[in-house]
Amino acid sequence: MKQLKIFFAILSIVQITISAQDGLIKKFQIKQNDLTLTRPAQSIQYMDKIGNKAALLGFENGSFEMWIWPWKVLRNFEIQFFVGTTTQPILAKDILRDISVTPEATTLTFVYESFTVKEIIFIPHDEPGAIILLDVNTTTPLTIVPGFMPVMQPQWPAGIGGQYSYWDDNVKAYVISESQQRGLFLCGSPVAQQMAAPPAHMFADNPIQFKIDIKPGEAKNNFIPIVIAGSPVKTKYDSVKSLYKNITANVEDLYNKTYEHYKNLRKSTVEVITPDEKLNLAFEYGKVALNNLMVDNPTLGNGLVAGYGLSGGGGRPGFAWFFGGDAFINSLAMNSYGDYSTVRSALEFTQKWQRQDNFPIRKKSKEEKNIDVGKMSHELSQSDGLIDWWNDYHYGYNHADTSPWYLVAMGDYFRKTGDVEFIKKSWKSIVQAYNWSKSKDSNGDGLMDLKGAGLGVLEFGALVKIFNDNYTQSLWTQGIKEVNLMAKYCDDKEIEKETEILYPKAQQTLEKIFWIDDLGFYSFGAAEDGKQVREKNIYSSASILFGLMNNERSVSTIEKFNESDMVTDWGVRNLSNKSSMYEPMNYNYGTIWPFTSYFIGAAQFYTHFNLQGLETVRKSAQHVFDYGLGIVPEVFSGDINTKLGEAYHNQGFSVSGYVFPMIRGLIGLDVDALNNKITFSPKIPVDWKFLKVHNVNIGSAIVNLDLINENGRMVFLAKKISGRNIQIEFSPDLPLGTESNSMHVNGQPVKPALIHHKQAEQLKITFDLEEESSVVLMYKPTVSVFLQDHMTPIGATNEELKIVSQNLDGKKLTVHCEGKPNKDYELEIMNYELVKSISGAELKDGKLIVNIPGTGNDFLKHEIEVEVR
Repeated sequence: MKQLKIFFAILSIVQITISAQDGLIKKFQIKQNDLTLTRPAQSIQYMDKIGNKAALLGFENGSFEMWIWPWKVLRNFEIQFFVGTTTQPILAKDILRDISVTPEATTLTFVYESFTVKEIIFIPHDEPGAIILLDVNTTTPLTIVPGFMPVMQPQWPAGIGGQYSYWDDNVKAYVISESQQRGLFLCGSPVAQQMAAPPAHMFADNPIQFKIDIKPGEAKNNFIPIVIAGSPVKTKYDSVKSLYKNITANVEDLYNKTYEHYKNLRKSTVEVITPDEKLNLAFEYGKVALNNLMVDNPTLGNGLVAGYGLSGGGGRPGFAWFFGGDAFINSLAMNSYGDYSTVRSALEFTQKWQRQDNFPIRKKSKEEKNIDVGKMSHELSQSDGLIDWWNDYHYGYNHADTSPWYLVAMGDYFRKTGDVEFIKKSWKSIVQAYNWSKSKDSNGDGLMDLKGAGLGVLEFGALVKIFNDNYTQSLWTQGIKEVNLMAKYCDDKEIEKETEILYPKAQQTLEKIFWIDDLGFYSFGAAEDGKQVREKNIYSSASILFGLMNNERSVSTIEKFNESDMVTDWGVRNLSNKSSMYEPMNYNYGTIWPFTSYFIGAAQFYTHFNLQGLETVRKSAQHVFDYGLGIVPEVFSGDINTKLGEAYHNQGFSVSGYVFPMIRGLIGLDVDALNNKITFSPKIPVDWKFLKVHNVNIGSAIVNLDLINENGRMVFLAKKISGRNIQIEFSPDLPLGTESNSMHVNGQPVKPALIHHKQAEQLKITFDLEEESSVVLMYKPTVSVFLQDHMTPIGATNEELKIVSQNLDGKKLTVHCEGKPNKDYELEIMNYELVKSISGAELKDGKLIVNIPGTGNDFLKHEIEVEVR
C-alpha cells in the first residue's frame, strides 16, 4: 500500500510536469524596433502598458495594478523566486536590472546568480486582457511565484460589495468577480499550480499566489505565459473561460497584431526625421501616447480619456476617464500628424453627451427651464452605468471652456480632412454649442464670459472664475471663426452672416480688454469692471497662437514671456515668479505644465521667436525620457526640475504640449484639405542640415517633403506618392539679415515674396505639385546664434542662459539675453568668420563665451553686440 501511494504521488508529479510542458509557449521573435528605449530600471519609477480595453499600471520593479475598463481587477501583482528547495524568497524587485520599452511591449530583466528572467509585458490592442511572458534561463530548479491582491472595484466614484475570488483548476487561474457578476475575470497560467486557498466568499488580507516550477533547460525554447483577462460586463462564466483560453492559445498572433497596430500608426501618419534623434523618438512616442488614450468602454463607447496613473488603494487611475476639453486639446495635436480617424471617433463620442433639454441630466420638474442646452461635457467617469453619473454627481458640466474648445476642434478637423459629411451630420450639435457659448455673453461685447458659464482654465485660487478669461474668450473667438467656415459648407446663411459680424467684434473686444499698454503684454484676465490682471500668465499666449491679436503687440508679449521669470530649463512657468501669487508647487499659480508648452511654444513660432520655440519643445520633450519611458507626467515644480507628488504619471495633453508646437511651429506643417493645399514653413535652427517630413495625408494624396539646408543653399523636394495634384506653399524662415540670391522651382527662376519679421526673415513661394517638384534657394549666409540642446538633470534649478530676443540694425546684431552673474555660458555661432567685432561676449574656438558681470544669484539682463563684416 505504501509503495502504491508513492507510485500515485510520482504519477501526479509527472502529470503536473507534462501539463506544465503542454502549457508553455514556443518562443517566437520579439521584434526588433528602432524606437526601443532602454536604461537601468528604476524600481519605484512608474511604467504602464495600455490597450484599447485594458491597462496595466505599475512600477518598473514589476509590481502593477490591472484594469479592464471600467474595473480594477487586481493590484500589487508581484513575482518572487525560489531556487531549488529553499524556502527563502528572492523578490523580483530586489534583482531588477534593466527596462526596455517599445510601443508594443515592455521588458523587465531580473538577474540572480543562478538565473535570468526577462518579463515581457504587452496588452493585446483590442482584447480585454494582459499577457506576461517569462523568458527563463536557469541553471538550477526554479519556482516562480506570482501573487496579487484581488480588487474587483469599479472606477471612481462607483463602489460595490460582495467581491470574491477562488481557484479554478480547470483553467489554472483565479476567478475574480462580485455577487452580481457584472464583471468576471481570470488571472493565472496554463502551467500554474494553486498555492493559496482563500475563502471563496471573501477576499483574503494577504496576496493570493500560484506557482510555476521550472527545471534547467525546460524553458530554453519556450515562454511561460501569465494571462489576465475577462469580461467587464455581465457574462456567463463559460464565455469568460473561452476568452481566457483563446488569448492563451493565440499569444504570438496577439503580439504580432499589437506590433502591427503601432507600426501602422507610425507609417500611416506623419513621420518626422531631424538631426535631433531624441526629438524624433519623442515625437513617435507622442503619437503612441495619444493613440493610447483611446478607450473602448463596453457601456459608453469609444472615446479619448485624459491620461493614466496609479490608483493605489483607490479607484482613480490617473485621469483615465473621458474629459471633453482634453479630447479637444489633444485632437489638434493628432490632426497635426494626420490621425484623423481617431480624432473623428473621439469627436463623435463627445457629441453623445452634449447637454439636451432633458438629457443626460434629467429635469426635476416639467416646468424647470434648462439654460444649458448645447453645453459640452467636461468629464464622464467610465463607471457610468454602474452609477448615475450625470444626475448624482456635479462634475459633468462644470467647465465653460469645453464648449468653445469643441467648436475649435471641429473646425480644425474639418480643415485638415475636408470631411463635409461629418460636419453636416454634426451641424445641429455645432450650432447648439455655438448658441450656448454665445448666450454667455452677459454684457453684449461679443465675448462669452464666465458669469454663470462655469470654470475657465483655472479651477481654484484668486483668479478662478474671473469675468474675462483670455484663454476661454480666445477659444470662443477662434470658435466663431470656425463656425463661420463650417456654416458655408452646411449652407446655413443665417449663422454664416451672424458670425461674419460677430468675429471682428469679438476680436476687437479681446484687444481692448487684455492689452496692458504700460507693461507691453496681454493680460490673463480682467474683472467685470475692466480691472486687469497685471502679472504675466502663460495662458495669454492662447490668443496669439490662433493669430487673433495685433501682430506687434503679440511680438512684444512673447518677448516678455521669454524672460527668466517665466522660462526655466525644463519648461515654462504658468505664472511669473515675480508675482505675489507665485508658489512653485501650486497647481495653478507657479508650476510648470508641459501642457502649456502647447500655447507658448506655438505662439513663439507664430511670432517667429524660433530659437525660443525650439527650446520650449525640447524641454517638454525631454520629460519623455526622464520618468516613465515614452510618456510625460502632468505637472512639475516651478523652482526644481521634478515632478510634483500630486502629478499623475501619464498625462495626454502633456505630450500634446510638445507635439503640437513641434509640427505646426518648428516643422511648420499645415494641411488644408478644403483648398487642396499643404503649407510647409520650416523654422529650423541653422545647424540642422536636413529635415524629412513624410506621409503627409491630404485628401486622397500622400506627400513626402524633404529639406536639405547647407550654409548658403537650401533644397526642398516635394514628392507625391499617391492621389490627386495639390498646391504647395513653401515659406521657410531664415536668420535675421539673410539675403536671397536666387530661387528656382523645377529649374525655372522665380521671385519669392520676402517678409521681414522682427526675429527672422521669411521667403514665400507657391507652386502646383503634380508628381515631384524641387525648389533650390541660394542665399547669402550671415552670422547667427543658436543654442545646443542640453539635458537638465532631475533636481536641477534654473541656471542656463535665456535668449530673450534679437534685433538687427544694419550690420549690428544684438542678442538680448538673461543669465546668472559670473558664470561662463557657451553660445553657438554660425559663420563666425564673418564677425567683425563683438561686445558682451568672447569669441573662442568658434563659440561665444558669455560671462555676465554682477553679484548675487538672480538672473540679470545682458546684451551681446555682434558687428558683421
